[in-house]
Amino acid sequence: MIEVESAPVTTKKRNIVLWPSIVLLAMVFGFWVFLYDDPPGLLLLVGIQFFAAICFICFICLIVLRRLRKSLSFLFPALLAAAVAWGLILPMVKVMLPIRTSFMDSRDYVEFLVYNARHQIKAEAQQNRYRYKVWHLYKHSTTAYSIVYDATDETLMENNDKHGACYSEVFSLGDHFYFVRGECIGF
Repeated sequence: MIEVESAPVTTKKRNIVLWPSIVLLAMVFGFWVFLYDDPPGLLLLVGIQFFAAICFICFICLIVLRRLRKSLSFLFPALLAAAVAWGLILPMVKVMLPIRTSFMDSRDYVEFLVYNARHQIKAEAQQNRYRYKVWHLYKHSTTAYSIVYDATDETLMENNDKHGACYSEVFSLGDHFYFVRGECIGF
């Protein structure tokens, strides 16, 4: 009888761990979704920073244990969280300004698409032949948000405009629609 010898089973250890990056990307996406709602957005921002601190500690520990490849799995989430925090806290840094602008503008555009799908404001503006109309977006926030239809495009002139203690930003959505974000300090 011929006996078959079994070959030794070799197991390869994975050096890169993906779950920290996936968790942090999910948290950043959640922050993007709740960008205009202060309590959940703030909670997610604090969660992102806490998770980044844990990832940075794991990164340092794995370097001390000389597991350099595995330590890189924890470096990426820590750097991404730092970029999110720096982009929100220090928006005047020229390197982060385009990233912050695209982050905010993409959220504004999605907000317009969702609100338009729910209320058909484009059809209403064309049907009633408005020259100027404002739709207020009600959020749990201290900042006022609205969608403006302005056939004369004068709303665009109000971008980065200061009226006393109030400040407004305007983002063009195309077809004479604008997303206006206004905040009054001290009110």
